[in-house]
Order: sequence, then structure tokens, then C-alpha cells
Amino acid sequence: MEGQAKAADPTVVASLPPPPGRKSHETYIVQFPKNQVYRVPPRENALIVEQYRNPAAPKKTRGACCLCERRVLLTLGLIAVSIIAIVGITLATLYLIFDPTGPTFSVSNLIVKSGGADRNSRPQYKVSLIVNNPNERLGIQYEAGEVSLLFEGTRIAGGRFPRLDQCREESSAVVANLSGPGGLFRWVSSSGDGPVALELEMNLAVRIRTAGIETWLMTSNVFCHFMVTGLRSNTRILSQECDADFKEY
Repeated sequence: MEGQAKAADPTVVASLPPPPGRKSHETYIVQFPKNQVYRVPPRENALIVEQYRNPAAPKKTRGACCLCERRVLLTLGLIAVSIIAIVGITLATLYLIFDPTGPTFSVSNLIVKSGGADRNSRPQYKVSLIVNNPNERLGIQYEAGEVSLLFEGTRIAGGRFPRLDQCREESSAVVANLSGPGGLFRWVSSSGDGPVALELEMNLAVRIRTAGIETWLMTSNVFCHFMVTGLRSNTRILSQECDADFKEY
């Protein structure tokens, strides 16, 4: 009985030998309060949290870019088709309903100022024209134009055609002021005392308008052959022939 009571005494701890092949180690137990236990998360967790805070913008795929390009090309194509359709309708309206005709021209007078004996002066040529709009229901607006006076194919003077607005079936008197080198004037004057054959070339930009609607700029190329008594102040027109090439586009 004494042996059993002694074995049950908790103050008595049997000392067991260490396992074979291992040395005996001393054991220490360290206790901390729960509110003072700290944990450092691994680096991988910090990277995951950072990715959630700053999500990367989704990359555009090649398919989305191609779709946007196709939409842009389709829109441009529709705009081009609409413009062509509008131009076609306008042309059809002008041709079928109004039947536009280009203007006609004639030379009415030529005044020459030689500038005297001054070799550095530029002779002045004042060409008077009659411009006729033959259209019954269309007006013509002259935006700009270049005028050249030629002798034997050589340009001896040049200038600008004045801006002009014409109503239907209207005739207008127009003066084109030209100038050129004095040497060319003396060359023409020395050709003889008889009549002088000259040429007038005009490249004009015009618009056809009706009921407040104006067309795009059209071209009218005019070429006149005319004969004058000479390059003097009292020059008279002896004969002339003018051709006008009117292009609607």
C-alpha cells in the first residue's frame, strides 16, 4: 500500500533516461500574454494586397483595335458616298432642269499707254470686254481669273479679271487692266505700221447660282483672236473671234 501511495504522489516525477543515440537537452518554457503576440505577414501577401488596391488597366486587344478601325473606315466611306450622291443630284438637277450654259465674251476696245520714253516704265493695256450670261434661269458669279495678252504666242502683258455678279440673261461691260515689260511693247510696236494681231487668254473661275443655291467653282477658259489698228491711244478693233470652253466640274 505504501508503494502505491508513494507512486500517486504528484511531487514525485520519475526521471527517464534519454532515448538512445540522443543527448539530453534542457527545456525552457516561455509564456507571453496574448495581446503582445505579433505576426509579420509574408511578402507574397503584401503583393496581393497591393494588386487589389491598384488594379492594372485592362490591355486593349488587337481585335478591339481592328473593330474601331473598321468603324472609322465605314463612317468615312458613308460620308464619301453621301457627298458623291449630293454632287450627282446637283449635277442632274442643273442639267435636266436648268441646262446651264457658259458665258460668252467679246472685245470692245483696247487702250494702250506706253509710258513715254522712260525705258523702266511698264506699259498699261486697258482691255474692254462685253460679258454675256445666256442662261434664262441661272445667275453667274465670277470669283477670280487670270488674263494674258499675247503677240505671236508671247505673253506681253498680264492682269486679273475683276469680280463680277451677273443675273440671268444679263450683259456686263468689264475692263481688265494689264501691264507688261516695256521691251515687249517696243518689240510689238516695231513690227510695222499696219494692223496688229493679238490674242487674249482668260482662265476664269465661276459659280452657277439659282434660288439662293450656289454650285462649286467651275472653270471657263476663254481665247480671243482680234485685230487692232496698232498699239496707240486711238486703237480700234478691226475683227475678232472668241471661243469659251465651259467646264462644269
